[in-house]
Amino acid sequence: MIPTYSSENTHKMGIVMQHLGQLNEYDFTKPHRHDYFEFFYFKKGGGNHIIDFKIFPITANSVHIVAPGQIHQVNRALDSEGYIVLFDLEMIEAPKAIENFLFEHICLDAEELKPTFKLNDVSEIENGRKLDEVYSLMQVNKEIGKLKIINALHSFCIDCMSLSETANKKLSNDYLLFRKHLKEHFTKIKKVKEYAEMMHVSERGLNDLVKKHSGKSASEVILECVIMEAKRLLRTGISVKETAYSLNYDDPGHFSKLFKSKTGQSPSDFQNCT
Repeated sequence: MIPTYSSENTHKMGIVMQHLGQLNEYDFTKPHRHDYFEFFYFKKGGGNHIIDFKIFPITANSVHIVAPGQIHQVNRALDSEGYIVLFDLEMIEAPKAIENFLFEHICLDAEELKPTFKLNDVSEIENGRKLDEVYSLMQVNKEIGKLKIINALHSFCIDCMSLSETANKKLSNDYLLFRKHLKEHFTKIKKVKEYAEMMHVSERGLNDLVKKHSGKSASEVILECVIMEAKRLLRTGISVKETAYSLNYDDPGHFSKLFKSKTGQSPSDFQNCT
């Protein structure tokens, strides 16, 4: 069963920063999900990071962003090293541009928005030293350390934004609004017409908007969102029937056919594969 980690402890502690050196008390090697952001910085590379069933290599001087709700698994090499920062979006008091950048990672999956960034090699020593200093400071002065890590997160996000695949094709506010509505309602609402009504546009207008940004129809994007959540739920260990009902499919058989048509596997086969 895939565990889900709650933000309750993160809320109590503010922003949590951990060093990724030797064995950590937090077991990253098992697939899991959480309802807060995890921001990884790897000083030394090695191994891979699986985010929503997509494999990304762990390289030196790289940032990996895991958004709330995503399933991930970290398989680090023995000599890899880095830091992880756990936070809720509102905790880091980010400027709007950075907030939007992080919000995109909530709305878009790892296929549509790559969540890993290889930073400029020139900055490798500087980046590692910066986080070493912040981590040491947080051990003796949590309040000042918190301010320092917020500042560092802003800086890293700006670096990542400059490398983002969406930087040269900026997502419009209307498209992000659609993805926000989709994220909030996809378990219950699956018709393009209803999302178009939410946004006060025609079905054709919404399809044109989605096609422009994703190359897909609105119905395809809605279904992909449903299938991704189905994959996540199936890997938590619940039954195919429970997964179907969680996504508001009254007929598990219809859900199974839909899942297989999109993935090439039945839900039970996907659930049992490693």
